[in-house]
Parts: sequence; structure tokens; C-alpha cells
Amino acid sequence: MKKIVNKYNGAILLYSVIILGVFILNARFKYLNQIEMKGENSQVIAIEK
Repeated sequence: MKKIVNKYNGAILLYSVIILGVFILNARFKYLNQIEMKGENSQVIAIEK
């Protein structure tokens, strides 16, 4: 087990950072999508003089 970890340490680190980044981006886009959905429900009225 120790040999495997030592041999593939860089790859394990790289893939864990990529997977973590995917989860963070997924959470961010879910949050932005919720904000956008709330914005569609509210009505904006512009009055021009």
C-alpha cells in the first residue's frame, strides 16, 4: 500500500483536486441557478418619464 501511495502520489493529488473542484463548481452553479430562478418569479416594472 505504501509503495502504491508513493508511486502515484502526484496523480492521486491531481485527481482529488479535480474532483474537489468539480464539486465546488457544481455547488456554485446550483446557487447561481437558484438566484436566477428567484429573479424570474419577481416582476420588474420600469416607469419612464
